[in-house]
Amino acid sequence: MVKGRGYIFRRSGEEPTLEEIDFPDPRHDEILLKTKAVGVCHTDLATIDGEFPPPPKMPTILGHEIAGEVYALGEEVKDLEIGDRVVLSWLWYTCGKCEYCISGREQLCVNLVETGRHVYGGYAEYVLAKASHVIKIPENVPWEYAPSATDAIATPFKGLRLANAKEGDLVVVWGVGGLGFNGIQVAKAKGCTVVAVGRSKKKLEKAKEVGADYAISTLEEDPVRLIKDLGGADIVLALATSPDPTPYEQGFYSLKKGGILVLLGYPPGKLCLPVIEWGLDEKWVIASLAFTRYDITESLRMIAEGKVKPVIETFEFANFPQALDKLRRGEVLGRPTLIYK
Repeated sequence: MVKGRGYIFRRSGEEPTLEEIDFPDPRHDEILLKTKAVGVCHTDLATIDGEFPPPPKMPTILGHEIAGEVYALGEEVKDLEIGDRVVLSWLWYTCGKCEYCISGREQLCVNLVETGRHVYGGYAEYVLAKASHVIKIPENVPWEYAPSATDAIATPFKGLRLANAKEGDLVVVWGVGGLGFNGIQVAKAKGCTVVAVGRSKKKLEKAKEVGADYAISTLEEDPVRLIKDLGGADIVLALATSPDPTPYEQGFYSLKKGGILVLLGYPPGKLCLPVIEWGLDEKWVIASLAFTRYDITESLRMIAEGKVKPVIETFEFANFPQALDKLRRGEVLGRPTLIYK
């Protein structure tokens, strides 16, 4: 057992508090990680603020975009060594046996154990993990970039994979921020033409900087008309998290015939889409939940090869409350990332 600090989340609507905790020794196929960097996901903020279903097990430690160093090994672990650099995602454990795991959709596993919701997550100095569910970090990927591969890159990567994005496609990234900047870079790496759509002038400028061919402000222009003028979208990645369904509905109207709307954000409420246009134009609307370990591995590879450079803002571990506040106010340009020294 080792002592360390972690941010304990006790109930919705209350900020997590920094406390000293006893972290258990790893057993059997488990490992203990010494945390080095953690991405701060908007889902965690929504959970804290009571806008997302609370974890089934509380109190807990949130945080599911984790990069760490192997600190201790369970007796059955053979493929890892003390000091190995690895990442751990939301997928703390998947069974590998249910119909979803067997079909390559482990994110739907009926026996899924979620990091930060069922077991303690990454807003702590140590994290317990299953050896089978961590992924080694390439040597040239720095600690501060690695967490982005576990969600902020892997999520849009999987969305584009499901939509079969290919060279020459017109891809619209609707919502620029922690995921959107990475989605732009992944799409460009696939040879797509990319349109970024959002509200923030600063974020749209950054979208152009990371590779977007076009940037459209919904406050100043009609995005549907402008995208239609470009021939219509082959794929729309819908990343907006606002309760307003307008971005999703506009994304649908922006599609060309046979185009695909990929839902990557999950705002509350309902969508109102025209069934006739949906059917006669054979448009597709699909949801893409999170990612698999394959998507994380590929995301790490893209960072290592220089195809994606995560857009992040770093905070020291002790400044986690300030990171939450900036994220809450929409003032973080990319992904808030905690650095543990």
